[in-house]
Amino acid sequence: MADNMIPLFLNEKFIPNQLPEVCAPRRELLKLFERASRDRFVYVGAQAGSGKTFSTLLWLASNERRAIWIGLNKYDNSPSIFYKQLASGIYSLFPENTAMRSILVSPDFSASPVEHTIQLICELPPDAGNYALVLDDMHLITNSEVAKSLPAVLKYLPISFVTLILSRHQIAQEYLPLVKDEKVDIITAVQLKFTNREIKGYFESLGHPLSDEDAIAAYEITDGWAIGVNALAKSGELSIYTGDGFSGYFKAQVWDKWDEELQDFCLKTAVADEFTPNLAAALTGRQDAGALMEQLSRTNSFISCLHGDTYRYHHLFQDFLRDMLEESGLDTAALYKSAADYYKEQGDYTTALRFRLNSGDYKDMDDYLLLFLFENHRGIVADYADFLRPFFVQEFPPRAYREFPALHVLSAWYYYLTSRHEEYAVHMDAIIRNLPRIAMINGKFVEFAILAFSVDHRLSMKEKAKKYNMFGRFVKRYTPEGLATSIASFSHNMPYMHRSNLDYSDLAQDEHALELIDKTFARLLGAEWTYIRPGLEACFIYERNALPDALAKNTLALSLITDENKIEGRICAEVLQHTILWQLGTSYRTQAEAALERLAQLVDTQAQFFLPNLKAYQAKLQLQNGDRLEAAAWLENYYVVDTDHIELFRSFQHFTTARAYAVLGETEEAEHYLLMLEEYGKNLNRPLDEAEAQVLLSAIWWADGHRKEALVKLRSALDLMEPLGFIRVIADEGAAILPILKRIQSEVNAESDSNIAMRSYISEVILAAHSMSKRCSGVIKAKERKKALKLSKQQKNMLIYYSQGYKNAEIAEMTGLSIPTIKSHASAAYRKLEVNNSLDAVLKARELGLI
Repeated sequence: MADNMIPLFLNEKFIPNQLPEVCAPRRELLKLFERASRDRFVYVGAQAGSGKTFSTLLWLASNERRAIWIGLNKYDNSPSIFYKQLASGIYSLFPENTAMRSILVSPDFSASPVEHTIQLICELPPDAGNYALVLDDMHLITNSEVAKSLPAVLKYLPISFVTLILSRHQIAQEYLPLVKDEKVDIITAVQLKFTNREIKGYFESLGHPLSDEDAIAAYEITDGWAIGVNALAKSGELSIYTGDGFSGYFKAQVWDKWDEELQDFCLKTAVADEFTPNLAAALTGRQDAGALMEQLSRTNSFISCLHGDTYRYHHLFQDFLRDMLEESGLDTAALYKSAADYYKEQGDYTTALRFRLNSGDYKDMDDYLLLFLFENHRGIVADYADFLRPFFVQEFPPRAYREFPALHVLSAWYYYLTSRHEEYAVHMDAIIRNLPRIAMINGKFVEFAILAFSVDHRLSMKEKAKKYNMFGRFVKRYTPEGLATSIASFSHNMPYMHRSNLDYSDLAQDEHALELIDKTFARLLGAEWTYIRPGLEACFIYERNALPDALAKNTLALSLITDENKIEGRICAEVLQHTILWQLGTSYRTQAEAALERLAQLVDTQAQFFLPNLKAYQAKLQLQNGDRLEAAAWLENYYVVDTDHIELFRSFQHFTTARAYAVLGETEEAEHYLLMLEEYGKNLNRPLDEAEAQVLLSAIWWADGHRKEALVKLRSALDLMEPLGFIRVIADEGAAILPILKRIQSEVNAESDSNIAMRSYISEVILAAHSMSKRCSGVIKAKERKKALKLSKQQKNMLIYYSQGYKNAEIAEMTGLSIPTIKSHASAAYRKLEVNNSLDAVLKARELGLI
């Protein structure tokens, strides 16, 4: 979007929804809002239909605050998109502020959205005035990075701002620091209920006066539920309905009284979560769609104007409409296809593909998938994974793959990015089986299939190169700049080339293996292969601890990088350059410091997407000396969040997180990450990741007195690395690993049939580890296990949910965690607390002050 277009777009986008012409006054409720607003934060948590939106709109209408209303949806559930929305909303108040606009349109915004949003807030004028920021449907934002960072971001807002969060869930623990008084600042479903008096007043305002007895009856029918009261009041009839909640109310009291044309319009537009007059016209054929939508939003509460000419139905009404649509006999597939065609013409290929898939007709959709794959480039891998994630909330039916086998390409790529190795394997095998059919659909899909095949963890690169022609014969013309570098980062934003989108260690075992790559997969890399080839060789030489030779080879790689090459390639080479210089010791200290400064400046000016991994790298250097302050600082970063699954593009950060926990003596948390990383390395054939996790586990267990387990684990790492001759990944732990190495050396030397190569290799590792121990004190200094009982964040969360009466299925729905994962966290909490059930666990945790 051009800079000069932004003010025109933003001036309307974040204006609050319009209120209907007649509204219930709710004076007592408005007093609660006003009182809570004095603390600058209001959390409105209640189920759908409770009146959260309209109560908030009423409060806004009752005061002089200008409002920024951000209606969120499930596609905003990533830091880059969420904070783009938030920053755009704040900027919409000051469209003439050029400093704010330059931050908003910066190409680096998506790479570091939290930092850019804070910068934008800091550009607010000092006399900004009184404002209200409303985040509506916040329950749809489940991303842990957003939850961790948002309180800190909101605290940068001037004191003249009030923030209101509207959600169907109870307040998350992460947002509690924003609350000054829970009894005041949190408005619940109970407080949102209509009273008898309010029901009577609302009926009268609509021309349907009630007696006191009828008002009581209306309350009993609706239980004060806002949307039920609204439906009953709009109908003008006080008939008791005992059916199925809102659907029963609405059908009997409102829907059955509408004419067929209006019903038809609503049914057809219900396929879209939000719609404009143009989309509504495309779906219904009505040229008066805009006027009809405006009239509906003025006269009832079931449709509202989001911004400009974009509308949406109330969630419960939309659910009702979609249920009715299924029973109506209308051609639902045709409606979804019409919406897909509309968005395709608008150039929104993501939404177009989503509607086309929702049609359930998977034939002849090659144009939609091609445009999505090749026109929606995403250089930031975390964003690209989030970009694909909504398509996989639900599995595609088997029929989809039978009718359109190229869909396997999209699925394989997504499951690879998110490290779901078993699912990836299923779809990669299906690609190979269906390759001729995929090629017949469009040859460009085959190039994408080659890219998916290139990262197949089940085969070595040499084996894959030998099978390359199985794909290559179907490709008439390769993407000139290299497909691997044009659709996403070929390094996956990781710091080392040989441990990036793949672990390329197997290439180190065969001196001719790179020649096979020259003739095959190099075509996917285009001009980048020129420096990647010597860059990989430099990585292998470094791992073998031949540091001067590694420095020479990497310097050559750096010299081959031009301004036309991808920035992530230069980053990888610069990281390795610093690593080698740092390892070379004091005589290279000045050069090492200059290299790190150069790297930091490069990231700051050209590659902010690498900022989390740069901080992880810098933190790792400090953690080598057991720096507890650095460990605590690393864990405070918003992108360092609890996880039960390792995704490839975050794996380097997870190693730093494990080290930070180890330095702080929180060994249980460190083990949790390292065991996941070890399994991740095994499953995805990443021996360096597997070995690094094993080395750190060994060091922790040794320090904790589990000597036998430590020896077994380190011996496993040695067995993995010895055939490759890789030394550094083990020796880098220095003093923490040295006594274990010496014990293993004694055992190996005592074995009558011990391998000479292994004995020699262990000696080299010991020498390197000894050298490292002289420079750094190590991550594990001594036995440091906390004596005080401590629950992990997730364990504590489970007990909080149990204390509030939630069941496992409800917790799964709210958090996105699987039920087995929830049970695992709960069981771990029970063990620590020495109890056997949730009730006892909650009681004891409260007794100990843990929740």
